[in-house]
Amino acid sequence: SWPTAPSADKAVRFAEPEAKGTDLEDIAVRVSSDDSQFDATGSAAGEGKSVVSETTTLTPMSMRSKVSRFQSWRPGFIGAQRAPLGERILPKNSQNFGRTYGIRSFFEDWLETNPPSKAFGLIVGIILYFVCITLELDEAYPKANDMLALTVLVSIFWIFEVLPLPATALIPVVLMPFSGISSSTVASTSYWGWVQMLFLGAFLVDIAVEHVDLHKRIALKVLLKVGVKRPWVVVLAFMMISYFLSMWCSNTATAVMLVPFATGLIESAASTCEGEAARASSRKFAVSVLLAIAYGSSCGGMATLIGTPPNGVLAGLDVVKGQIGAIEWFRFAFPVSVLVVAIAFLTICFCSLRGVSLELDEAVVRSAHRDLGPFNRDEMFVAIIQLLQFAGFLIRADVINEPDITGSADLKGVNDATIACAAAALLFVVPSEKRLGEVLLPWEVAEERVPWGVLLLMGGGFAIAQGFQDSKLTKFIGEKLASGAASLSRFTLTYMIVAAVCLLTEVTSNTATANIILPILMAVAQENLLHPLAMALPATLACSFAFMLPAATPPNSVVFATGLVRISDMVKAGVIINILAVVATSALVYYMAGEVFDVAGPFPRWACLKKACLWVDRAGEVSGMAVESQACALMGHGLCKFRDGYIMNVTGLA
Repeated sequence: SWPTAPSADKAVRFAEPEAKGTDLEDIAVRVSSDDSQFDATGSAAGEGKSVVSETTTLTPMSMRSKVSRFQSWRPGFIGAQRAPLGERILPKNSQNFGRTYGIRSFFEDWLETNPPSKAFGLIVGIILYFVCITLELDEAYPKANDMLALTVLVSIFWIFEVLPLPATALIPVVLMPFSGISSSTVASTSYWGWVQMLFLGAFLVDIAVEHVDLHKRIALKVLLKVGVKRPWVVVLAFMMISYFLSMWCSNTATAVMLVPFATGLIESAASTCEGEAARASSRKFAVSVLLAIAYGSSCGGMATLIGTPPNGVLAGLDVVKGQIGAIEWFRFAFPVSVLVVAIAFLTICFCSLRGVSLELDEAVVRSAHRDLGPFNRDEMFVAIIQLLQFAGFLIRADVINEPDITGSADLKGVNDATIACAAAALLFVVPSEKRLGEVLLPWEVAEERVPWGVLLLMGGGFAIAQGFQDSKLTKFIGEKLASGAASLSRFTLTYMIVAAVCLLTEVTSNTATANIILPILMAVAQENLLHPLAMALPATLACSFAFMLPAATPPNSVVFATGLVRISDMVKAGVIINILAVVATSALVYYMAGEVFDVAGPFPRWACLKKACLWVDRAGEVSGMAVESQACALMGHGLCKFRDGYIMNVTGLA
């Protein structure tokens, strides 16, 4: 009963009550073997002649919404019948299909709108959840298996993106209270703390920069200054612009803003190319520029605490307790980010830019800069507010928190969240010059463009970390991994952690990676009485080493969506960058962590959490340093173990 189509491997039957005034019995649709096209042919009742025939380029996922002619449809029907407008078509022979309106149709619709990977992740996640629930890891920690099950479920959902990442982040606040791990109050408070306020303040200033087009002016001015005649200079300029902007703006927003200017230059270069060799050079130049934007955005985010969410995930962990400020992080991470961006630029030059010689049209950049008009008051005030925010971060620890300078001990409680939000509040006070009657940043614009999902995703990670503590899963994991970690030097651990996280972050969100891996590393540190930042710092930076795949990080996805960069281009450059980053930056991370955060020293008192550790007056030598008191990891039954392996009965000690 189907029209023959040699190239078709599947077919879909549609029905429609009316078409061009003709009463139709049915409409047959053939889908091409590559799922890129289908054609539809309707037959008039009693005449058997074709009255409708069209071929449309369309993906099957969007077939339902894009083709309004076919009012109702169900795949797989061989005998479709006419149906009133909007009514679901039923098969003539229900025995062949057994299609009803119930659960089965629901699952069919879900499978039609979701890729197989999501279905796989959903099934595997649920199965592993119930498997972990039935396990008993240790009688001493009865809730550890419940927390492990929750973590596995959330991790699988994040990796396969079964739900949107922020929606998956809501699972802990749902399951932790029902599992008896934490109360709803405790779980909920993890979703909003000083780190989220820090990022909210930073996001608002970033949005204002974009709202007044200050970022465009900076980018275009730099390009005009360096010129567009030498391809390697253009690539370096785009990389440095994206690197600088992504320190203070979202790396995704940076990539989205720069890509249109890059493609404009690329198109102007391509229009002047004649001959195969010139076209090959044009394509290599396009790949180089777009990869420079993506990699520069990722590298810039490493350098500042607000540059990328994984940095904030670390700063917000309970065990860190505000020990990482904006300036401390910048001192530690900036040299590492400079090294990585240098590696990325040299790799792009080696892989894509060799032999490229093009004449680029400066008129494209000059025209875009001219369209912005003269530098205005709105841009000036936003720039001042951005500088005030940065200056506040710079002087907060040494000036604002210092009673000898301010004359008040009350200001010791001021942290970077207050600085960020104070600057952001000014945006809603200063009137706009270009938009009369408005402020620099109208709340409607801020509300629409704040990435609330990122804040929710970070909160989900903090809830998981809290659940690790409350369920004693940290103790269980720490005990199991203690011997392995204790036998390795900090230098070896740094290399192993950077390499492992670098691979993991290629297949899942960098924020999700941080949420999964950091609580585990903190557990190992607590059990071994290692400095908690010794493992957490390299892991956090490695979360941003996502250079190989489009899905690894949003800037990669943005440039891949242009269609000018193939996966093979990204993988070829990304593999080299990842290898060099692991080899070269691990040593630098090892050195900078010791210099800035003194991670080579004894386990710090501020990291001694009440449920896992006790601070005891016991003189001795720890990590090569003489101490009068030190941390002791609680073992249960009134016992605790020191870093040197000595076990003490601490019953009765506060």
